[in-house]
Amino acid sequence: MSLTPRPVPPDAPRVVIVDADRRVQQSLSDLLGLTGHVSVVGRAGDVRGALQEVERAAPDVVLVDPRLPDLDAGIALITGMARAWPSLRIVLTGWSDTQGHARLDGTPTSY
Repeated sequence: MSLTPRPVPPDAPRVVIVDADRRVQQSLSDLLGLTGHVSVVGRAGDVRGALQEVERAAPDVVLVDPRLPDLDAGIALITGMARAWPSLRIVLTGWSDTQGHARLDGTPTSY
């Protein structure tokens, strides 16, 4: 059985994937391509690359793994993108409060 990407309509949501692991970037891109409902227009593995891709590609949605190597920069990326591009939808992937991360509002989590 061959899995090939479906044609994407011109009005499909445009997506940028941000994850430090290139394999995850590729897997998500391939999976989304199979649906034919979204267009992956960029991928990045760090905060700087993410900002460049969002500026270049003007996506509708950014999938972000907030566990980027520099967690503070990852959270700054998310809040900065939300301020700079208010119509941009940001979807967090791979987040778990049980891993001891700070909450997005900056307050520490307690266990």
